[in-house]
Parts: sequence; C-alpha cells; structure tokens
Amino acid sequence: MQQELFDYRKDCLFESKNQIAWYFDILKETHDSISYAEHIVPHKGKAICGMEYEEYIDVKKDQLRGLTYDQILKYLKNVKKEERLEKYKALLKFRNIPFEADLFTWHNEDLN
Repeated sequence: MQQELFDYRKDCLFESKNQIAWYFDILKETHDSISYAEHIVPHKGKAICGMEYEEYIDVKKDQLRGLTYDQILKYLKNVKKEERLEKYKALLKFRNIPFEADLFTWHNEDLN
C-alpha cells in the first residue's frame, strides 16, 4: 500500500503558558477539511489535572464556496482571540457554509 504525503498547512494563532495550563489556538488543513481549534491543556498537579479541552470548528473543503485557507487565516488573525470562535461561526453562517463545531473534554490517563 502506497502512502501519499501531503504538505498540509498548520498555523498557530495563539500560544501561552501560565502556572495552570498551556493554551494554544491552531488553524490547520487536512486533505478534505480546514479546522480551527482552541486548546487548553492543564499542567500536572493542578485542580483540573488530566482534563484537556478542545473547542473546534471544522469545514469541509468542498463546501467552502470560494473561501480559502489564507482568507480564513487572515480573518482569524484580525479578530480578538476572545471573539474568534463566535465570529468565525458567524462568518460561515453568513456565507452559508456548513460547519461542525463542538467542545471536547476528555480525561488523559497519561498525565497521571
């Protein structure tokens, strides 16, 4: 079986660490979608240790209606971090682009 290798893009729009957690926001593409996600990874020994959070918006590339990765990246960079998820959803709704959005919370056994 031959594996195809692609040069998919991945851009970090925000990254920060403090005593509680590591925070990072990523825009990335796969062969069929573009995803924007905001992550919170708590440090070991904190009250929420073992829990990781990811809020994301996924859009299928064949449903972008002319919107490009570069346009999405530029739009997200120009929106305040605190407003990115909601404003990106509003943009997609305005342009009639279907998307999937959710919040993941899971327990990571490896952090214990």
